Amino acid sequence: MKKSIFTMLFVALAVALNAQQIQVIKSQAPAYQKYADNTLVFGYCGDMTNIVGYGVECKIRAAIEITPEVATKFQGAQISQLQIGIGNAPGSEAKIFITRSLDSSEMLYTQDVNFKMNMWNEITLDTPYTISEESFFVGYEMLAPEKKYPIAVDDNKACAQGDWCAMYDETSGKWIWEHIGESGYGNICLRLVLGGDKLPQYDLALENIQISEYVGTGKAFSIEGTVKNEGVQDVQSFEITHQIGNADPVATTFNAAVASGSSATFIIPDIIIAEDGEYEVKVEVKSINGDADTYTNNNSYTQTIKSLSNLATRKILIEEFSTTSCGNCPRAHTMMKNITADRDDIALVVHHAGFGTDNFTIAASRSYTAFYDENTYAPAMMIDRRNLSGIGALGYSGPAPGPVFGVTSQEDVMKYVNYSLNQPALISVNVEDAYNEETRELTVRVWGESAIELPNTPFLNIFITESGMEGYQSGGGNNYVHNHAIRANLTSTWGDALTIENGKYDVTYTYEISEKWKPENMSVIAFVANFDNKNVNNCVVYNTNWKEFSYDAAVNDITRSDLNVWAANGNIYISGDYKQAEVYATDGRLVKVANGVRNISVDAAGIYLVRIDGVTYKVAIR
Repeated sequence: MKKSIFTMLFVALAVALNAQQIQVIKSQAPAYQKYADNTLVFGYCGDMTNIVGYGVECKIRAAIEITPEVATKFQGAQISQLQIGIGNAPGSEAKIFITRSLDSSEMLYTQDVNFKMNMWNEITLDTPYTISEESFFVGYEMLAPEKKYPIAVDDNKACAQGDWCAMYDETSGKWIWEHIGESGYGNICLRLVLGGDKLPQYDLALENIQISEYVGTGKAFSIEGTVKNEGVQDVQSFEITHQIGNADPVATTFNAAVASGSSATFIIPDIIIAEDGEYEVKVEVKSINGDADTYTNNNSYTQTIKSLSNLATRKILIEEFSTTSCGNCPRAHTMMKNITADRDDIALVVHHAGFGTDNFTIAASRSYTAFYDENTYAPAMMIDRRNLSGIGALGYSGPAPGPVFGVTSQEDVMKYVNYSLNQPALISVNVEDAYNEETRELTVRVWGESAIELPNTPFLNIFITESGMEGYQSGGGNNYVHNHAIRANLTSTWGDALTIENGKYDVTYTYEISEKWKPENMSVIAFVANFDNKNVNNCVVYNTNWKEFSYDAAVNDITRSDLNVWAANGNIYISGDYKQAEVYATDGRLVKVANGVRNISVDAAGIYLVRIDGVTYKVAIR
C-alpha cells in the first residue's frame, strides 16, 4: 500500500523528484523490553511493525521531540544510549544527532554510526549527553538507497512529538520536515536510554481515565483507569483519591505490584451522586508505597460530568455481518446465542453482507458495510455502531478503523458488551406494535423522551428480523437454522430524522409483511442514533429497544383511533379532527404545515413523515 505524506511544504520537492511518495512495507521485529535495571528507556514508540521510505536515493532524517515538560522531568539525567529501529537499508553516511531546533544547522551532539538493518540498533554515545530543562530533538540521518525503506515505525497512533520525518532538498539546501502521523503512519522507532542519579525514583502516571460524561442520579457508577510506572523503582502499592465537586476527597489504596515500565488498571466502584447537577471530578495519585511521588505533573486528571435523574434504561444493538458462504460464521452465531440467552437488554440483527451476499441479503445491509471503513470480512459485528478499538477491538489488520470489528472470543465480545451497556442512555426508546393476520399489515409505534438536548438531529431506525429459517450454511450444512436476519428497514437506510418537541417524540409506521415470511418468528427492533455521512465513527446508537410481533394488540390501542393518514394522487389525506400537521422529508426538512385541512398537496414523490398533534406517521407519495 502506498500513501503520500507530502504536505504543502513538500510540493516543490515532490515535483523535482518526479513526485515520489513515501511508501510502507510490513516488517517483523522482536518485541522489546522498554525498561532495564537502574535505567529508564524513554520514547513514544511501540514495537517495529512497519518500515517507510521515499523510494529514491536521498538524504533522510527521522527524529523525536523532547518537550520542556519531559526535559524538566529528566533534568540532570544522562542519555547514554539510543535504541533505533532500522528497516531494510542501513544506509550510508549515517549519524545520530541532538539539536535544539530541526531548522538549525547547529548541533548539540553528533556521532557517526553504522546501522544494522531489519532490527533494533543500540548505539552507545561516545560522550553521554546531560539533559537540561530546555526542549530538544534526537534523531538520525543517512543516505537512503533507491527503492529501500530505512525508517522503522510502530503501528500505534502517532503523537506530535514522535513522528518527525524529513528529506533533504538539494535545490534549496534545506531539510523539509513533516509529521508522518498525519498520513496515517505511526511513531518513529527511536528511544533514549537514560541513566544517572537524577532519574525519578517513584513516578506513577495516570493514563486512560474513563468516567462517563453523564451518570444517573442516585445510581452507582465507577471510575476506571490505568497507572504506568515511569520511575526507576518498582511499586508494591499506591493510593488514589477521587473528589466529586466540593465533597471531601476519598482515598482508595490498591495493593498491586507494578514493575518499572509496566502498567496496571484500577477501578473505583460504587460512586453515587445524590442530586442532579454538574460536577467536577478530580482523580489523583496521592502516594506510592506509602511515600510521595517524585514527579507530580502526571498525577492528576479532572473531568466535568453531569448527574441526571431522567437517564433512560440502556439497551444495546449488536449487528452481525455473516453470509452463508462464511465457514467461520457458525462459531460466531453460537457465541452470540450464548451471550444473548435470557437477556432483554441486547437486540441482535444479522446483516447478510461483508463476505459476499446470499438469499437473505437486503440493500440496506450492503450499505452498512461502509461501517467497516476498510476491507470487508466475516464474521464481524458492531455494537451500538461505536468504534471500540480503544478497548481492544480489532479490524482486518490492526485496531478497527470503524465500528465493525472481528469476532475473536466470547470473552472479548462480553467486554465490549459490558462497556456499551455502561454508557449513559440519553434518550428512551419504547416500542409497541400490532400485527393484523388478515391484511398482514404491521403497525409500529415508537416513542420516548430525551434526557438532554442532543447535539445533532437524531435519526430513528426500525428493523424487522426473522428467525427459524432453514437453509445452507458453510460450516453448518444444508439444514442450518438462520436467526435474527434483517428482512426490512421500515425507515430510510440511515434512519429518518426525528423531531423532538418538549423533550418528547412519538412516531407510527405501517408495513405489509411478505407472504414468504413467518410473522410468528419475527421481531421489531427500533433504535435512535446519530448519523454523519462523512464519518462512520460519528454514528453512535443512543439507545435501542425491541419486541416480538404482537397478535393480540389492536392498531387503535397504539395509535389515535379517531385519526387516519394515507397518501394518494400526490396528496396526503387526513381523516379526523386535529390542530396542526407538519410534513417533513426524511432528512428532517419541513415541507408543509397545515391546520385542520383534510388534504395536503406535496410537490414531489417520495417518503414523508407527517407529524399530527405530536404523533408522526409515515406515508409514500408516488
